[in-house]
Amino acid sequence: MARALSRWWLWRLPGAIAVLAALLFAAGFVFALRGSLGEPVGEPPAPVASKEISVKPPGRRFLLVLGDSLARGTGDETGKGYASDLFESIRKAGAADMANLAVNGAESSDVARLLESENVGRLAAAADWILLSVGGNDLSHAVPREAGMTASPLETMTAARTRYASNLRRILSRLREVNPRAPIYVLGLYDPFTEDGSRTRIASSIILSWNSLIEETALSYPRVFVVPTFDLFYGRPDRLGADHFHPNGKGHQAIAQRIAQLLPPGT
Repeated sequence: MARALSRWWLWRLPGAIAVLAALLFAAGFVFALRGSLGEPVGEPPAPVASKEISVKPPGRRFLLVLGDSLARGTGDETGKGYASDLFESIRKAGAADMANLAVNGAESSDVARLLESENVGRLAAAADWILLSVGGNDLSHAVPREAGMTASPLETMTAARTRYASNLRRILSRLREVNPRAPIYVLGLYDPFTEDGSRTRIASSIILSWNSLIEETALSYPRVFVVPTFDLFYGRPDRLGADHFHPNGKGHQAIAQRIAQLLPPGT
């Protein structure tokens, strides 16, 4: 009996092993197929932690300054400028930080290119307020200085105004793209040469036309405010610095006070 039973296992065992191997192969094949078709194979991996670095620390507010030498504070004997004067008043209402990216001599095209930078775009996106001073160099650099120029002064100024209008739209569009909520304060232009004379009157009329352009452009964008400065310096040489072009300390303070009047209550 024992010999017959052992003979039975001898014949049946290879078949049983073959069936078991086939079942295991089929199960493995189905398991692999489910994974290749996108069905979950085991537990999903843990999500990767975000590595984004916050530009603005929690609980702090952020002021971003863009533009030219005026925004940089040139002319102020203290070295601060209107942006720092305004920032001091902002800090009295709570913790805040400021980044001043203004560059001496910058035209509107330079500021537009600066905003194409990813890092600058990140700063603009984090800002609670944005100050912009641009246009003064576009205008002053367009004034004909050489007698042999082929284009007429009127053609030169018209071309400069057209370029400025295009660049200003680029700047404001980019700022609104990355930051739809922060108020943007665009400084109007002023005339530092207000002595009597026909040339002065012509210069003032040109500056006022550029200011009208700034105001018309700002109307196309939400939460963009134009800060008038023409009246702050008209007939006020006492507010000009040693170069008789940029504001001195008192002039910068006057600009800062004008901007502060436009800030939301409780700022």
